[in-house]
Amino acid sequence: GFVREGWHVMHPATPYEHNWHIDLICEHLEAITFGTLLARGLPNRVLFNVPPGSLKSFLIDVFWQSWEWGPCNMPHTQWLTSTYREDYAVRDSRRTRDLITSEWYQQLWGDRVKLLGDGERRFENEQRGFRWAVPFGSLTSGRADRLIIDDPHSVDTAESDTDRATITRRFRESVPHRVNDPKASAIVVIMQRLHGIDVSGVIEQLRLPYVRVVIPMEFEVDRRCSTPIGRDPRTYDGELFFPERWSREVVERMKGEMTAYAWASQMQQRPTPREGGEFQRGWFDIVPGVPAGARRIRGWDLAATKAANPSSVSGPAYTVGVKIAEHQGTFYVEDVVRLRASP
Repeated sequence: GFVREGWHVMHPATPYEHNWHIDLICEHLEAITFGTLLARGLPNRVLFNVPPGSLKSFLIDVFWQSWEWGPCNMPHTQWLTSTYREDYAVRDSRRTRDLITSEWYQQLWGDRVKLLGDGERRFENEQRGFRWAVPFGSLTSGRADRLIIDDPHSVDTAESDTDRATITRRFRESVPHRVNDPKASAIVVIMQRLHGIDVSGVIEQLRLPYVRVVIPMEFEVDRRCSTPIGRDPRTYDGELFFPERWSREVVERMKGEMTAYAWASQMQQRPTPREGGEFQRGWFDIVPGVPAGARRIRGWDLAATKAANPSSVSGPAYTVGVKIAEHQGTFYVEDVVRLRASP
């Protein structure tokens, strides 16, 4: 209700369009605010993977803080927010300040929330609650009750092994220490997937204790998002995420404009396309065996680095071997080996 009622303050000329994902996101945020996650023995850490343009920044970076400070009477909560670009971090901080200082908000909760000063990067209220906006690359100091990481990677640099490793290392080394209470304080990551080993990939591969809310543009039954708080309500493969905003016609046009990898990553939250990137699954048939008299060869793509701890997602590349048979112009993949090992 708060998002719907306060929408006119932020977008006076744009009608509000509701969708089920707004409820799902807000239910998980409420579970942090009201202590539901902790009461169920879950950590106060949530990862959201959603398509771009899903109102994620408004919901989490703007409305959630304003709702906690005002309607929930929690103006003492302290917020540290970050994104990969400083101007985006400051933009959302400014939006939050503008919502809180609006006539609508002050008439309802002005007795609880009075801001001290008029800063954009940092502002606080009379109860010593504050919001501090910093670029993710500078997230090396400060602590808060709510740590928000909104798009730590840039689309332009996520393919760079060096840049991506820098971001994921900072996520693992700096983020855990940027909260006031290691148990009760909340860490929320919200982003679109950009690479198999982005921040979301690190959380997944290392099984870090995050409640994961994954919402693809087109529903995939075998990947349905279901958490102790809520679930994706769609029922059949291909069912659209938000058809009022992204119709089937729009989705098909976007598919034609984007590469398969970009669509799978940013829209489906699955960095490797289901049908494969270079090789399509539909090109292959499963057969009971290889005909007699076939020729065979095994090839290896060797990693150039030594084997590392298997739990290190930023460790060496994989060594991969494949054995292929050929008979009368048909090729058979007989065996594939994939492991982190030195040559």
